Parts: sequence; structure tokens; C-alpha cells
Amino acid sequence: MAIIADKNYNLKDYAAQFDQSGQELAIAEVLSKSNTIIEDMPVVESNLDSGHEYAVRTGIPDGTWRRAYEGVQPVKATTKVEVARYGVLSAYSVVDKLVAEKGGNVERVRSGQSKAIIAGMGNTAASALFYGGTKELEKCVGLAEYYNHTSTSNAASAKNVVVGHASASSTGNSSIFLVVWDPSTVYGFFPKGSKAGISRVDHGLVNHVDASGNEYPAYKEYFEWKLGLAVQDWRYAGRICNIKVADLANVDLFGAMQDLEEKIQALNIGRPVWYMNRTIKAALRKQLGNKSNVQYTAREPGQPPIMSVDEIPVHVCDAISNNEAKVAA
Repeated sequence: MAIIADKNYNLKDYAAQFDQSGQELAIAEVLSKSNTIIEDMPVVESNLDSGHEYAVRTGIPDGTWRRAYEGVQPVKATTKVEVARYGVLSAYSVVDKLVAEKGGNVERVRSGQSKAIIAGMGNTAASALFYGGTKELEKCVGLAEYYNHTSTSNAASAKNVVVGHASASSTGNSSIFLVVWDPSTVYGFFPKGSKAGISRVDHGLVNHVDASGNEYPAYKEYFEWKLGLAVQDWRYAGRICNIKVADLANVDLFGAMQDLEEKIQALNIGRPVWYMNRTIKAALRKQLGNKSNVQYTAREPGQPPIMSVDEIPVHVCDAISNNEAKVAA
């Protein structure tokens, strides 16, 4: 179980949130990251309380051309069953009674702390959706793990992996992901019988134990998020890997994106979205210039427009690293 916040909210934190008159200050959440993948991903209730089980078609019968008085050999389609696991992301908020009640702003202090914790959980979840590993049993398995080979001899999903830079370094690389979201292709899930999203338990004013084992009164909350990623059909997602960040001028980003588009089984089955970090998007904009297949559409009044390439929206996700290891065969 990952604990991302279990530190005491102290007087220094309080002073940074309120001015001398006790008025709440506007806080710039400078550490919050863009996690659009969480907003984009459809989420379903799983069919198991321990994960999500689905069948993958592994063979389709061809049929037989038949002549008169000749029989037909029986055939059948073949499938295999996969089980995707979920992770449990959790956090505690502990605010000393003396700190919380200073200035009579108990709910404001607690609310400010809760917002920061939830923002941090969003950052952590987005990172796992991309980079959660098969051996990290406390996390869900991320997209990069499904598309972590360039040779189909090691994984069938390598068909949907495009190499961005032939001479990529052992580290210092980044990726672009394309996902066609749909409950029949790639989607998120939460365990059977639980609830989607972050659950909150308010323990109220309790006796908390410090590092020395001594008790003190504190306001305590517990946050929990059960989340998994199911790549039910790998043909509907893919990755452009080995993009050498130090040499972006010599990487044909748009050409690689076109190559990956052609590898996707179908773009109209669900909702396709490109994911890249800010560094890669900035380089892509410079390369594309004023090409006709790039559009900018307004998301909402007063909001910055969203970039689209070949009518597929490009979403920035800060969880995508600029220091990935080279993806090998």
C-alpha cells in the first residue's frame, strides 16, 4: 500500500496559509501536475473483488472450402483469460488541534490540507498509469509495461511500438502514447463492490501518536483510491519510445505519430487521445508549424485551446518522464 502523505501539518504550514489577520491566502498549487489521463479514462466496476478478468481472442478459425461429398473439419476460436490487478493508493491527513483551531479556521485549514493531498494522489496515480510495473504488486500495471518491447518475438504488442530515435541513449528518453479509450479496448476499473474515485473517512478529533509514542489531540482524515488499468485489446493503444530528449531536432515526431496511427486497429471504436509531456509537445509544435492537419479548438470559454493532430487531441501529461530507459527488443 502506498502512503503518499502522513506528515503532520504544523504551525509553519498554518502561517503560510493565512496572513496576520487570519485571512485565508490564495495558494498557488505549484506542485500539482497536469493529469488529463485521469479525466479521459473511462472507469468501470470490475467483475472480481481482486482484479478484473477478461478474455482475449487468440485464434480465429479460417473455415474450409468444401467440394461435394467431402466433409469439413470441425474448428473453434481460441481465447485466453487475463486478470488485471488494481492498486490501493492511500494517504492520511493529521492536523494538531492547536494548529487547526488557531484563528478559528478549523474547516479551512483541514480543507486546504485535503486539497493538497488529493492533488498529490492524482500525481501519483497518473505516474502509475504510465509506469506501474508488473513487479510492483502494490500498483496497477501501467501503459509503458504493456508496450515495453520493440520486437514481436518478445511481445505481440510490439507491433504497436514505434522507435523515435534509432540511436537513443540508455537513459534521457521520453515517449508519446496513443490510447483509444473505450470499455471494450482500454479502460480503468475499480474493484467489485467498492466505489470509483477517492474515498474519504473523517475520523474527526482523535488522539494521535507522535514519533516518541506520546499522544496528542489531532484532526485526522484517511483517503483511499482503488484503481486499475485494463488493456483488454493491445491493438487499440501504442507507444512512440526512445525519443532522445537531448536531440529532439533530429526526431521526426510527426512522422512517428503517423506511423503509430496506422498501427492502431481502429480509431473510431472509442475516443483516441495523444499523451506527451510539455517538452515533447513544445518540440512537436515547432516541427508542425502551420500544417493543415493541426487544429486548435476551444475547450471551454476562457480556456486555452486544445491542440489536435489529425483530429486526435493532444493532452499534456506531466507524469511522462524525460528520463526513461531505452526500450530494447
